[in-house]
Amino acid sequence: MKSHTRPTMFAQLIALLLALSLVAVACGGDDDGDTTGDDGEVAVGDDGDDGDDGDDGDDGDAPSTTAAPVEDVTEGNVCVGDACDEPTGEDEEAPQPVSGGTLRIAVEAETDGLNPAANNFAVAAYTMGFAMFDPLFSIDKDGNWFPFLAESATPVGDGSSWQVKVRDGIRFHDGTPLNADALIANFEAAITDPIISLAIRPSYPETNRYEKIDDLTLQYNLIRPSAHFPVNLTSQLGMVASPTWLEAAAADDSLNQSPVGTGPFMIESRTQDVSTRMVKNPDYWRGTDDIYLDAIEVFITTDTALAAEQLAAGDLDLLVTSNADATLTLLGAEGVSTFQNLYSGENFVMLNTREAPMDDIRVRQAITFATDRQAYYDLISQGTGPLADSMYHPDLIWNNPEVVQEGNMPELAGPLVDAYCADVPENCSNGKVKIELQFSGPSTLQTRIMDVLSAGWEPYFEVERQQLPQDQHILETAIGQFQVVTWRQFGAVDPDNEVVWLECATATGGITLNWVRLCNEDRDALLFEQRATADLDRRVEIMQEIQAEIQSTYSYIFLTHTNWTVGFRNAVKNVCGQTGPDGVVLVCNNQGRGFYHNVWIDEG
Repeated sequence: MKSHTRPTMFAQLIALLLALSLVAVACGGDDDGDTTGDDGEVAVGDDGDDGDDGDDGDDGDAPSTTAAPVEDVTEGNVCVGDACDEPTGEDEEAPQPVSGGTLRIAVEAETDGLNPAANNFAVAAYTMGFAMFDPLFSIDKDGNWFPFLAESATPVGDGSSWQVKVRDGIRFHDGTPLNADALIANFEAAITDPIISLAIRPSYPETNRYEKIDDLTLQYNLIRPSAHFPVNLTSQLGMVASPTWLEAAAADDSLNQSPVGTGPFMIESRTQDVSTRMVKNPDYWRGTDDIYLDAIEVFITTDTALAAEQLAAGDLDLLVTSNADATLTLLGAEGVSTFQNLYSGENFVMLNTREAPMDDIRVRQAITFATDRQAYYDLISQGTGPLADSMYHPDLIWNNPEVVQEGNMPELAGPLVDAYCADVPENCSNGKVKIELQFSGPSTLQTRIMDVLSAGWEPYFEVERQQLPQDQHILETAIGQFQVVTWRQFGAVDPDNEVVWLECATATGGITLNWVRLCNEDRDALLFEQRATADLDRRVEIMQEIQAEIQSTYSYIFLTHTNWTVGFRNAVKNVCGQTGPDGVVLVCNNQGRGFYHNVWIDEG
């Protein structure tokens, strides 16, 4: 097999990229999961684990006061626990807010920094970032984008340009004013970053990318028309940092750990890999009457199953996880409620279509047929996330019900392997195709996943496992040095946020975001057509057609829908009642990402 190198600096940059993912892979709707919207951006996927030192595998409301059997967790959004039954809104019996206290949150992994123009924004960074930065736009509970820091977004002509006007009178934590110049500084910082720019550049021309219209308005000029541009500015790419701080951080990257935004909380202290403490911003531009907490403290706990036990014991207040063991612990704990979102992403196997032997569709078909998806569901997902057929949950309008993921058909694999080995004997041994299965580790969960997958493949494939540190694993995936990997991605509420992972522009070159490196110009035409139109019915038709085309390539083997779970003590109130300007209720638990500025703690 090939040798592996570990260019540390490059690997760190790639990790950044992955951030960008989380920038996007936004999950699908909060309540019904049946319309548009995404917390948008460019989301990169990740290799999954969530909790065991590694990060690869498996990991709305149907109120219940008991933990229902996990095999019944098939709805896209479900709330389980006593807190789900509490009255809300104007009801006279609704809990009354309590001011004060610190919300203690556990997340599964640390981020390399908190600069939205330079660092990796996965779940941990979003948990901290949304407290300190406001996005230009956000997603409401019905999956629609709306202005947040921005006052308006106006398409120009056919949508090839958009004018974004920010609200007047807002200042960053350091006193710098928010204006068009601040938007320019943030755009330039992102577009010149060696990794984040990979997700941005395909959408913009080489010159004249923006125009300053007035002190508060910036016009973004795109390569192609877009009817949905603001949805791309609802996550990391839409977070606006102080240009004064950005300039200083460019000269001293240690300042990436001390962010300066416009948000309801400000950084007080941060010890990487341990904890970050943020305190209430007394000068928040939206006022502080409904900012009840004194502080939010985020703890890094790589073992999320242990963190779930700590939450049940009262040592934590809230936990974000996609780890099945942690979710099961939360569901069985007294005094704990959970909000689970299955619209947020998919767990799958990814095949490099440009690397032998996976460059031959017969091999990709054979490994697909030999995959034991049921064992993965039983032993890895453990019923917390249903089997997946495509990049969308069945509840979502984008899902193509005609697309059914093949698997558990080993009898079809043998003839394909025999034919391939007869034609390409140098890639076979003893009648089996030689493949490399790469994963991040050390990770107990990842090892379990490899065992489950290998058991189905080994009658037809000689499987060599390649365990790599997570940063190197991500790097080698991005530069195409893999044959077979497990991954977690997709599930964007708005399909426009999937374009960067599927288009030809990102399928070639040294670093690719189209991880499987498969270019189909007909698919590109469909992707850009859906981007340009506001016709929802046509967009649905297009995305359903694309799902069928993706299935025909045998480049992905979908396993289960990721169950992103937010578990919280019942004393923590209003977890899914966060609001934006004008009282708009925000999407809750979007791929594990959330706002917590309107939460309060009532110990009763």
